[in-house]
Amino acid sequence: MAAVEHPSRNLHVAESDVLNKLLSAQFPGVDQLRQQVHQTRVVGRWGSDSPSVELKVVEPFPRAEVPNGVLPATGAVKDSSGELVGELLLWVSDGSLSALEYSWYTDEAPVKLPDPHDVTVAVEQ
Repeated sequence: MAAVEHPSRNLHVAESDVLNKLLSAQFPGVDQLRQQVHQTRVVGRWGSDSPSVELKVVEPFPRAEVPNGVLPATGAVKDSSGELVGELLLWVSDGSLSALEYSWYTDEAPVKLPDPHDVTVAVEQ
């Protein structure tokens, strides 16, 4: 999806919390990606009301040796009744964090990121 550009800004607490939750999993390159979080800025949104954002890591930072695309650690999002309502995906490009995507399985699109306590992280093998 094409991002709606806006002035670069620091991560909101919810964005930082979700990134840290996704990066709590163990997989090759995660240590470098964890080090990038405090230097990550939001440079676009995936829609005016979307919680999905484009990211840019401010130089200098350690690059992760991971393939471009979605990281193997994904976050299943459940509501208060335990029903699966969405998924969090973390994208990487050239060894740096590049996007945080919140896809949903409900009729209504989410307008904010989930609480990290409602997210279960799994690593695809």
